Amino acid sequence: MIPISIELVNFRAIPYALIDLSSVTIAAICGRNGAGKSSAFTLAPIFSLFGDKIKGISMDDLVRKGTQEMAVTFTFEHQDSIYRTIRTRSIKGNGKSTLELQQKVNEQWESRSAEKIKDTEDIIRNLLNLDAETFTASSMILQGKANEFTAQTAGKRKEILQQVLGLNIYDQLLESARHKSATLNIEIERAKSKLTDLNETLAVKEEKDELLAEHKQQLAETSENLNKYEADLKLLQIEVIELQAKSTKAAELAKQSFVLFEEITLLGSERSGLVAKLDRAEKILQYETQIIEKSKEALVVQEKITILQTKAPRSQEIQAEQVRIQAEITKIETDSIPIVGQIASLTKLIANKSILDVAAAEFVESISSLEKLDKLQMLDQEKHSSLLVAQELSSSTRLQFENKKKALDERIRVLTGKTVMLADSNCIDVTIAACHFLSDAQKAKAELILANDEVAKLDPIECNILENAYELLLNERKALDYDQMVHLKLKERVNQLRPLSEQAGQLDAKVELLTNLEAQMKRFEESKLAAEVRLHNLNEESGALLLELVELPDLQQKLVKIMEWAVLKDQLATSIEIRGSATERIAAIDLEVTNKTNRRNGYDVDTSLLVLETIEFEAKKQMVPVYEQQIKAAREQQGILQVRIGGLQTELKAFEDAEAERKRITTYMEPLVKEWTRYQTLIKAFGKDGIPALIIENAVPALEKIANEILGKMSKGKHSLRFETQRELKSKDGIAETLDIMIGDWSGERPYETFSGGEQLRIDFAIRFALAELLACRAGSKVEWLTIDEGLGSQDGEHRALVLESIKAVADRFKKVLVITHIEEAQSVFDQRIYFENSDAGINIQVA
Repeated sequence: MIPISIELVNFRAIPYALIDLSSVTIAAICGRNGAGKSSAFTLAPIFSLFGDKIKGISMDDLVRKGTQEMAVTFTFEHQDSIYRTIRTRSIKGNGKSTLELQQKVNEQWESRSAEKIKDTEDIIRNLLNLDAETFTASSMILQGKANEFTAQTAGKRKEILQQVLGLNIYDQLLESARHKSATLNIEIERAKSKLTDLNETLAVKEEKDELLAEHKQQLAETSENLNKYEADLKLLQIEVIELQAKSTKAAELAKQSFVLFEEITLLGSERSGLVAKLDRAEKILQYETQIIEKSKEALVVQEKITILQTKAPRSQEIQAEQVRIQAEITKIETDSIPIVGQIASLTKLIANKSILDVAAAEFVESISSLEKLDKLQMLDQEKHSSLLVAQELSSSTRLQFENKKKALDERIRVLTGKTVMLADSNCIDVTIAACHFLSDAQKAKAELILANDEVAKLDPIECNILENAYELLLNERKALDYDQMVHLKLKERVNQLRPLSEQAGQLDAKVELLTNLEAQMKRFEESKLAAEVRLHNLNEESGALLLELVELPDLQQKLVKIMEWAVLKDQLATSIEIRGSATERIAAIDLEVTNKTNRRNGYDVDTSLLVLETIEFEAKKQMVPVYEQQIKAAREQQGILQVRIGGLQTELKAFEDAEAERKRITTYMEPLVKEWTRYQTLIKAFGKDGIPALIIENAVPALEKIANEILGKMSKGKHSLRFETQRELKSKDGIAETLDIMIGDWSGERPYETFSGGEQLRIDFAIRFALAELLACRAGSKVEWLTIDEGLGSQDGEHRALVLESIKAVADRFKKVLVITHIEEAQSVFDQRIYFENSDAGINIQVA
């Protein structure tokens, strides 16, 4: 597909524009931001062909504000034929949209549209063999969307590549094979359903035979087991009665033994308490002499401590006063620190009086000069505003004149073409010709005279007057001789001098302040000296008291240790009494414990013997209901088996007809299954993992080769790329179809997503250029038009030049390459430039 022209009427911000691209090969699209470059060269073709618009805006938002109807006409060449799409939108009433597809046949436009817009869009997609997404991803690098192809998921990339390679035909073949397979499958399933019913019937016969033999065997085994269970139960019941009696006797003996154990335990606790009391009494009586001596010593130490404790409060008072005086000295020192700093600062300031006086004089002079420059700046700004107004008026007037002249020239060209028919008609008297074409040519001839008169009357004098006025204002502004840098430097100098001037005016006050601060500093020094004298006297008094009180802690510790002995004096008499009574009671307890222990040991021996004899009592007792349940189950099973055997013998009759029908259906199914298997093979071949996957596998190396040639130029050989079409599954064994992009550089190979923004953009360009070239090389979807919208901004100067070289290098592979950019350096690289200029009358398009 090759674009020929784009005509826009009230499309977004564009009132009218007719863009003729017939002579353009590779060009830069120039114009200020907001002029509508992207709208005209990217959005308009996509909207006209596919109806796509910017995400987040409605169809009505595409109609220029203040108008009610919009139209986009896109004319293009495809497969040696010329087509055009005309898409309109009206916001009158409930709103209305139209879409027309036309083909040029013998210089006449013939409609190729369907009744509905949706059906017409399907015709366009089938004609181009592309949808909007694939068209955009392969032939346009939109503003901020250079990664339209690379940013897609691996699966989506593969989808786009499939459409580019024209693999949609395999979807149709796949659907046809699936339909035929489904029809055969219905016939096979019907036959299989009948066969399943017959198989189930015949399977029942074999199962019934086996089941009958099994039931007979089970009946014999059940009868034998029933007789055995009944005999074993009688023997078990007799043994359980005997063990029950022994178990009851063992429990009674164990209870009597436990009572004796509790009595022995209580006696043992009482004996332990008596032994502890006796031991303590013996220890106290052993140290009787030391206890009496320590009691006397405690009285003497207590008296000394009392005397020293009366002197301790005075020591604490002295310590508090010392802390207060020290704080007073610290405060004086702290308060004097800022005063010392102020005195030093003022002394230095007063010493610089001569320098400050000079700065003050310069400040007054600079203020006067600054006021003059401020007035001159205001005049310069007024002239600048007038220049902008004059420039806008001059440009719009000139544009209106040029558009009017261009429209008249176009009209004259069309009318001239029509009048040529008069000369070529071979009519005897063309003035009286009645046919429609010659009549129209006569009218065109008359209109041509009027149009030539209008061209002759066109006068650019108003444009010249406005342009001369603009030049006059420009010269007046230059005559002001206003220098903004001088103005800024003077402002900066005034700001530097202002604080120095203010300091010069404050010098007299600073001298008086210095005198006051020096007097205040002298008072601080006198107060500090008096406080230090008081602190010295208190230190001497505190030292004498501390010498006396130094013994107090040792005496207090000594008293604590002595009192541990003195408190035992009152327990001496009690200990003598305990020693006698405790000894007698311990002997009595020992005798009673011995008797009770002997009795308990006898009970334990008898109990152990009975427990050994009844160790299997519980297990055998629990076996009684088990045997009873087994007997019951065996009797029930015996009855059930007898009934089943009789039923099975009745059921096992004729299955000959079922076997014959099964053979007939099996013979009928064999050719159907073979044909269904063939279509299953075709489904697999036409599926995404079949022939399309092989075509992609063969196309990927070509895409890699082209992309690496371009990427090598842009990165100076730093980068190379590789496509991975398959990867191993992580969660299970197998291979997943994918289209991952791996980039190689000096450090190795890693995924595309790990590279920086600038590096990604170069990779994006390389892949997009290669993809577009691949489109041009494959039949059925040739898009020989490449548009790049503001794709150079993130590149530095060196790599921008490499990208531009790559664009020019791939240009000969396309019929048209359009680069939208605001970078003048990039614009100058291209021989052709399309200037995009706005005015109230429309968009002025100039191809230079």
